[in-house]
Amino acid sequence: MSSPFPDPAIGTHLLLLDPDPHARLRCAALLRAWGYRVTDSSEPALLDRIPLLPVDLCLLDPSDAREAGWSALNRLRQRSRLPVIVLLQHDSTLERVLALERGADAVVPKDGEPRELQARIKALLRPREGDAAEVLMFGRFKLEPMTRRLSGPGGFCVVLSQSEYKLLRAFLERPHSVLQRQELLHLARGDGVTALERSVDLMVSRLRQKLNDDPSSPLIRTVRGVGYLFDPPLR
Repeated sequence: MSSPFPDPAIGTHLLLLDPDPHARLRCAALLRAWGYRVTDSSEPALLDRIPLLPVDLCLLDPSDAREAGWSALNRLRQRSRLPVIVLLQHDSTLERVLALERGADAVVPKDGEPRELQARIKALLRPREGDAAEVLMFGRFKLEPMTRRLSGPGGFCVVLSQSEYKLLRAFLERPHSVLQRQELLHLARGDGVTALERSVDLMVSRLRQKLNDDPSSPLIRTVRGVGYLFDPPLR
């Protein structure tokens, strides 16, 4: 059975969760007109599948009859930093405060000016200021995000592809942790990534080659039947 979620290699993917089918249809059409890929649903329980879903940002109307949307937002914030915009039908100060306290990154009225929603989305998807200039060090290796240049001992220097760079960033952000293939697929989505687990194996193989990874003492260890573990050197 094919996945209902599009190939994560193609464009920015938004998840729209709204119990009102008419409002959801209007909002999804607007988002697609702005060039985003959109998965829309009435089920806030989809948030429980983050971070396995290849989603860049979520728009959520949490005010369903069962209060399931608020509960799903609470659970999401316990394990993910996925940007979330809460869409409010009744834009009251109390509901705005509630949304922000429960982890929303922004709150936008559903009947508000579309340009405000568009601006909020762009702001949350924009890389954090200073990220491009940051230099990442691990052991005797240095990674330059601006150029994706990886350098190391003995004059070692290579340029990573976009997908290889995102994969290495995912490993650097979660060292000594076993990462499942589907999770890596989401974290490292980029050019050349397909919605198949074997594509992760191919990306890891290419990254190992560029790291000159020593099989006898590998930086990236295979955890059979599960995924991979990044074991960076201490010096």
